[in-house]
Amino acid sequence: MRKTMKIAFPKIALFVLIAILFPSCFPQWQDRHPYMKALDQLDEVLALENEFNTQVSSRTSKMRQLLDQAETPYQQFLICNNLFEEYLRFNADSALIYAYRKEQIALSLGNRELLRDARLGFARRYIMSGMYYKAKEKLDAIEHPEDMSAQQKALYYQSYNSLYHGLVLTVKDSVLRAGYQEQEALFRQLSFDTMHPDMLDYYTVNASLLMDEGKHAKAREMLEKFEKSRDQSFDNQAIIHYWIAKTYRAEGNLDKALEEFAVSARYDCIGPYKASRSLMQTAKLLLEKGQIVKAYQYITRNYRDAIEADARICLDEIADFMPEIISSHEMQEKKRIRQLTVTLSVILLLLAVSILALVIVQQLQRRIAKNNQEIQQMNASLAQNVDKLKEANNIKDSYLGRYLYMFSSHINSLERYRSSIRSVAKSMNLQEILQALRSDEFIDHEREVLYEEFDHTFLGVFPHFVQELNALLEEDKRIGTGLPEGKLTNELRIFALIRLGVKESGQIASFLKKSPSTIYNYRVKLRNACLWGSEAFEEKLMEIGKV
Repeated sequence: MRKTMKIAFPKIALFVLIAILFPSCFPQWQDRHPYMKALDQLDEVLALENEFNTQVSSRTSKMRQLLDQAETPYQQFLICNNLFEEYLRFNADSALIYAYRKEQIALSLGNRELLRDARLGFARRYIMSGMYYKAKEKLDAIEHPEDMSAQQKALYYQSYNSLYHGLVLTVKDSVLRAGYQEQEALFRQLSFDTMHPDMLDYYTVNASLLMDEGKHAKAREMLEKFEKSRDQSFDNQAIIHYWIAKTYRAEGNLDKALEEFAVSARYDCIGPYKASRSLMQTAKLLLEKGQIVKAYQYITRNYRDAIEADARICLDEIADFMPEIISSHEMQEKKRIRQLTVTLSVILLLLAVSILALVIVQQLQRRIAKNNQEIQQMNASLAQNVDKLKEANNIKDSYLGRYLYMFSSHINSLERYRSSIRSVAKSMNLQEILQALRSDEFIDHEREVLYEEFDHTFLGVFPHFVQELNALLEEDKRIGTGLPEGKLTNELRIFALIRLGVKESGQIASFLKKSPSTIYNYRVKLRNACLWGSEAFEEKLMEIGKV
């Protein structure tokens, strides 16, 4: 029974944790609506903002170079017009500079048509920034609009239409707003009357009129047919899909409206067109659908772009629902924090249970761990003892063999020495006997043999003794560096004997036939030259040759 409970509890806890985390951690499992693909494509384009900005910068740079190279004022006017249209998408201040240059060139040329075009540019720029009265001044200053071309006249009436539309959005007085609405409708109709079927504005204004009559499907069909009739620029695509989206929204089909607004916003961003009303409408519909995070991302991006472009109309529309989206975003963040708090609480509970289980297991394993530690210590101690025994056995075996041979050789030498004395004695020459006994030649020879055997045996056991000893010393105090292989100096033999355990200076002096003070001085000299200090010298010396 206990075993069953131990298995069941983790499973239950795991299911509870998955149930809490599932909605927030696995959004990709949610059903994907058709508009999601359009939103994904829009996100991909938004991520390429820097690349599109670089392309615009390259285009405007080339245009400015052409402007510097223009040979006639008319060529300058045309290039300034191209720069004006380019900058009007994303930088209204720069667009104003080229609108001013267009006007100056037109005045210098005395060309009424170019002057009308320049002032229309001023009006469009002012309308974009919400400067409606200055825009009206520029439009009212245009002389003889009846002489305009059809396309220019359509733009002229459209500018008035946009001007009054902006005033309708901003004016609070209901009487004034009603008057502005009448003017907006009047100029919309006038612009439509001047347009011809080759112009995009012909279809957008016609779509607006059809939608006023409730003919949404007919307006959409007309726009879709026009889109397929020819290759459309990115700007045209953005406008067409914007109006198609408006037809769907008027019908209440919010999914299709959201899809079309996202497509339109994507084309705006490719432009790039900073005052994208499509991106704003996409954010609005996402907010209605409860997708607050993505709506917040889009509207903050749209707000930033509109500020950069000084698109006052766009900013005014954003301001109308920005508080709502910010409030919704804050509420969702609080909800997410609550979910995370609950999730964290469950995780902490599971962690506490796991810690309790670990404590119990540790208590059961503590004795085993302690025994293992003792066994490891015993093994380490045993290994050290084995190493010491191996070292002692190596020294013992080597010295036993060498010194058996040395003692045998020494006995043979004594036998030869006795035979030589006996030969001298037979001659009964007392003077020769005394001279033989006084000679140190035999003793010196035997001592040299002893030292040679000692050197050979010691270096057989400690082949790197000289190098390891010198590694303990300061560089200028090192000894025996130039000796032939298998040889030690008397100074090195002192420390070789110490390494073998002979530490009394008297014993070392007796072996080497030196005075104890000489041995002592040698020891002090090397102790003082030790890199680790004099106190550590002999301790380090005893470690030479250890495994």
